[in-house]
Amino acid sequence: MTDLALDLWGDVTDPWSYVAKRRVEAAVAASERPADVVLTHHALPGPPVSADELERAAIACRPDGIDIAITQPPDMDTTDAHRLVALALALGGPALQGAMLERLYAAVFTEGLDVSSHRILQRLAAEAGVDEQRVGDLLATSNERSSDVAADAETARERGITSTPYLVVDHHIGLGGPATVEDYLTVMGSDPAGP
Repeated sequence: MTDLALDLWGDVTDPWSYVAKRRVEAAVAASERPADVVLTHHALPGPPVSADELERAAIACRPDGIDIAITQPPDMDTTDAHRLVALALALGGPALQGAMLERLYAAVFTEGLDVSSHRILQRLAAEAGVDEQRVGDLLATSNERSSDVAADAETARERGITSTPYLVVDHHIGLGGPATVEDYLTVMGSDPAGP
């Protein structure tokens, strides 16, 4: 069986990226061979969303089980948060990366936490299951995993990806915006291990 590679670009302060993550995961779970799908997340920090956009996202994401409790758009430096997501991938693969990202999204949109704070990031990473010593080491430097985050942005630029969320299937089929679960299933194909 050949793995189906899914690459999802997003930003931890973009509510639509949160929605896309949940919907892509739902599409993977509903696919014919979910165990053959490898979902990798990539950082593409962008400008803050507007208050109106945040409100629209809060309404749109309720059916996906996402509770956006904040009323003001998050506006913070996400560099270290994205470095933690890259660290989680390096330490535990896509599953740990997804858990770290999920914890960050909940922290930002449900709990209203400042994910630029090292103290908060240390706690969130521990809650997601990321090795605390490695997290401490990463946060003590300004460069560990920075090249991974920069590479994500460079790859996005090379592919013409300018906004989040954006899904790339098998390195060539792209789908921008928070699509529906059905749309993600369609672009993935009915048989993830098929042609």
